[in-house]
Amino acid sequence: MASGWFYLSCLLLGSLGSMCILFTIYWMQYWRGGFAWNGSIYMFNWHPVLMVAGMVVFYGGAGWASPLSSSSPASGAWALLSSSCPGRPCGCAAS
Repeated sequence: MASGWFYLSCLLLGSLGSMCILFTIYWMQYWRGGFAWNGSIYMFNWHPVLMVAGMVVFYGGAGWASPLSSSSPASGAWALLSSSCPGRPCGCAAS
């Protein structure tokens, strides 16, 4: 069973991930000229925001959920889900 320290660390890391996304949005908006979706050069400014959100925050969360899934009662479905997630490095070797 997860303890209070685990939930506190999840809250802390979730806050840190949200701050990373917000700082990236701020950087793109105010230092790189903003966002666009019309084919201009500003359309590429979405790339760092989506990369930080997807590759750092969401895949990092998948890396946290992956080891926890093997200790749950319904570990079969969770193991299948977490092994298909690229957020867990060396998923085949660590399983």
